[in-house]
Amino acid sequence: MRFIGEAIRDYSMIVPGDRIMIGLSGGKDSLLLSLALAVLRRRSPVKFDLSACLVDQTGGTMKTYIVEEFMKELDIPLSIFNHSTYGIMEEREERSPCGLCANLRRGILAGQAKEAGANVLALGHHKDDAVETVLLNLFYGGRFKCYQPNMLMSRTEIRVIRPLLYIEERRIALEAERLKLPVTSSCCPYSGKSKRLSAKKILEEMEKEIPEIKSNVIHALKNVLDSDVW
Repeated sequence: MRFIGEAIRDYSMIVPGDRIMIGLSGGKDSLLLSLALAVLRRRSPVKFDLSACLVDQTGGTMKTYIVEEFMKELDIPLSIFNHSTYGIMEEREERSPCGLCANLRRGILAGQAKEAGANVLALGHHKDDAVETVLLNLFYGGRFKCYQPNMLMSRTEIRVIRPLLYIEERRIALEAERLKLPVTSSCCPYSGKSKRLSAKKILEEMEKEIPEIKSNVIHALKNVLDSDVW
């Protein structure tokens, strides 16, 4: 909880009266995020509302009841939106499926948040996701860029926050196992052959030589100077 609280504080992610919708996938990241925000809602002097939306990208084959039961335990209202994102990518034979999938899912969640009266969308991106995104943009896009921890989507006026950005994926996996979170898979057909997987493998190799590499990249993102770029 400490790292989540630090990220929320550092980037002013939550303010009094916020109506936050959590974007759920059923995976360990979004489930831990849900638990953390439910605890924060109970303990924090800053008052905010919580709801959640699960996007079933499989077209109806996902075991959504597992997530439904968990959300009931946390007292977080849940809506489920069925959208065959994977089917769309297969039809289009998309060369970069992860980018398209993320954009489609984020657009659906923002629309659902707007419809539900929420003004904030909370996503489960963690430190590894951010560093991998930097590598992908650098290697494939030729630019040093990452998504913002707290950003406004101008089209919908929904603010997107990422409270897990200071936590490494391995730490989330350990916590999910310790807490026995009911992780369910959406069985992404591209999980074993994506560019992000390549970036993850590169990062793992570099981390053997530079253990603090992830923290260094995050530090660089927070300290880019005009004098350091052309």
